Amino acid sequence: MNIRYAKPIDKDQVVSVWNYCFEDGEDFVKYYFENVYDENNTIIIEENDEVLSALQLNKYTIDLRDNKYDVSYVVGVSSKPEVRGLGYMKHLMAYTLEELYKNGEIVSLLMAIDYRLYKRYGFDHCYDQIQYNLRTDELLGFRLSSKLRKATFEDAETLSRIYTKAMESLNGYAVRDEAYFNRFIKEVNSENGYIYIDEENNSYIAYYIQGDTFFVRELIYNNISSLKSMLAYIYNHNTQCKKTVINAPIDDKIKLIIANLKTCEMKLIPFMAGRVINFEKYIESLNSCNIDTQKIDNKCIKIKVIDKYIKQNNSVFKISVCDNKIKIQRVEEDYDIELEINSITQLAFSYLNIDEIFMLNEIDESSLTNTQKELLNILFEKRTNYIDELV
Repeated sequence: MNIRYAKPIDKDQVVSVWNYCFEDGEDFVKYYFENVYDENNTIIIEENDEVLSALQLNKYTIDLRDNKYDVSYVVGVSSKPEVRGLGYMKHLMAYTLEELYKNGEIVSLLMAIDYRLYKRYGFDHCYDQIQYNLRTDELLGFRLSSKLRKATFEDAETLSRIYTKAMESLNGYAVRDEAYFNRFIKEVNSENGYIYIDEENNSYIAYYIQGDTFFVRELIYNNISSLKSMLAYIYNHNTQCKKTVINAPIDDKIKLIIANLKTCEMKLIPFMAGRVINFEKYIESLNSCNIDTQKIDNKCIKIKVIDKYIKQNNSVFKISVCDNKIKIQRVEEDYDIELEINSITQLAFSYLNIDEIFMLNEIDESSLTNTQKELLNILFEKRTNYIDELV
């Protein structure tokens, strides 16, 4: 078993393993391996020049707690059928986590087909979306307030501006620039999708027509007027598409303006997992966030972190605030609280607050002082997360 980064000669085999494991269309696979795939970000297991397992570490920047983090998004985790159940994936993931730490990354992302496969490696659930399922004719009451047009590559900068404005109230989102949207347009096109833009109302919609279903991947808007206009645009497909499915952020406002919520099915869709790669650097990075440290100045807490795969995280850390600066150091002392890296991750991504972590891990709240709980609540503030990156 040889674990290494891929070489150009390995590409065809990586594509073959991908095609065996995933049900993506030919055009999407072509798009992905021509526009996204990079052998320098691909880790494989090979034996006798045969690629048996692979994954990609696609590069993104996310905005977490108003701080920018360069992250690797783990995708395409795949193995040939003859080596499944033989521990290959365990070796591949362990190697990958070591590489991410060595490369200085602080947090990482992963879209899990089955969370049970990845929780053991410290990845845990950090993002949800709302999915609306309704009859298209339920959108009858909305009216177009301006004319939409099909987005082209020349609109990449405008799409980036609309998206960035809409993300201001959200957390954990991918930072998207003009180059990103040029690629995004190609991605949607590769699956026979459409992107329409309403520049006057500062909004856009990315969607697919799947038989009699109008499937909305993204509906990005910046005011209620633009949302209503977009819903009218969807309604105008009612003779073509009897059903509409809309994926949206958790704080989406569609549920507040549709006429009859009773006839609309809403689902909570688990979307993305995260992981803290370097706990020490993550705590240090909080100094760049807009945290009110005055309330916790001269306070401290000692946390024992349990991480089975990144040994550098597996320690007791003393977190203190002195002169409004957050500090962290390894100590060989008794600890105030013990947390698995999974719980640390859900706190760091602002997905759960400390009270929820106490409840889920059956931790006695009285084990901490009120001052220590206040310190944790301020350091790990719960927010509304959103991300929609597929690869």
